[in-house]
Amino acid sequence: METTLAAVYCEGWDDGLVNPLTSDQAEARDSFGKPYSVVLLSGGRLRSVLNISWTEGYCGVVHYDDAGERTAVHELRRAPEGDLFLRESTTWDGPARHTTSWQLSGRRSDSIEPAGARGGRHTFADDGFVAPRLPIPAFGRWNALLERTARIHAEACTAPFSEVCVIPPAAGGTFLVLDAAGHDLPARTAAERPWHPPRPLQPYGLEELFRDGAERAIRDRRVRLSTHPAGKLNLPSGRLVAADPSSLDHGEEPFLTMVPPGTYCVTVSLATFTDDPGHSRVAAVRLEVSDRHPVRWEPALRDGQDLLDLGYNEFYGFGVDAGMACFVDEDNRERLAGEWESLELRDPRFTTVADGDMVAWSSGWGDGAYPTWIGRDAHGRITCFVADMLLFGASAP
Repeated sequence: METTLAAVYCEGWDDGLVNPLTSDQAEARDSFGKPYSVVLLSGGRLRSVLNISWTEGYCGVVHYDDAGERTAVHELRRAPEGDLFLRESTTWDGPARHTTSWQLSGRRSDSIEPAGARGGRHTFADDGFVAPRLPIPAFGRWNALLERTARIHAEACTAPFSEVCVIPPAAGGTFLVLDAAGHDLPARTAAERPWHPPRPLQPYGLEELFRDGAERAIRDRRVRLSTHPAGKLNLPSGRLVAADPSSLDHGEEPFLTMVPPGTYCVTVSLATFTDDPGHSRVAAVRLEVSDRHPVRWEPALRDGQDLLDLGYNEFYGFGVDAGMACFVDEDNRERLAGEWESLELRDPRFTTVADGDMVAWSSGWGDGAYPTWIGRDAHGRITCFVADMLLFGASAP
């Protein structure tokens, strides 16, 4: 059975069109990887919404019933090979909810909630599964995407967890998608679209943080940046740990990216308020692996961390509860776990510990979570690690 759908374009759906677009405007956004939405109607009634941003390799598909209630949400992400794979699928039948997520490694995880938000959950996970995949559709060719995601609703309740699934399979079918000749949907303009693609926090201005004399605005004030050598850090294993020194005995994991064992210089960037020279904060700390110039940055990840799990402006960071942070080698981590109790990081706001086995500093605005970035040169070689204290906020312009 073929279903005919009418496509309307906008920047987002929020009980109506937000910032409507023509088909040509939406296609231009598609070609440049900019976010936009496709609202699909059946008989003038909302059927599905596609939220698309190819810069992030993202397509979200939301299906609705005749009452306008969500019945399924699918998140598709770009695989390294260039096609799309289903990262997560959630389906509803009344209050019952079934969420399935896939990893490219072959792991599938299911969460089944027969009573929905009222409580009760069954969770399962196993390896050896292939995530559903499909090519990235050309603009306007939404039928293949819809047909595949319609089948996903049914496939979510197949083995190995069908005996506890509470959501009935959905009907299949094919689709014919045409541009809408007209519609009666409400529309409005807004400064922001109602959704964001899952773009993790991006590094911003890291190199400027280590430029002596540079000035930046912060909280309606200005600060002047200065760099200070903090000594050398011993990395006998080459496995770097960034952490609150008070949590080193809690199993803080080293970063997956290693460097050759050795001793590396550490530089601290201090931000001093121009209207209060006695008030300074640590803006960032750099572990210098080489003197080559970084041309790109990537987040430093620990075991089990996947960038596909991050939403808009999210990041993986090390937690701080004692107002301090440190770099230390994994081999020295447990031995130095008690050193934090004797640290006073006021003036200066950093110090070396145990002849260079640890470098510690006061952590930006204090407690919180802070990302670490890896700099690479034009050939992909590691140039540095930078712990960003987010003095200027976690939102890049």
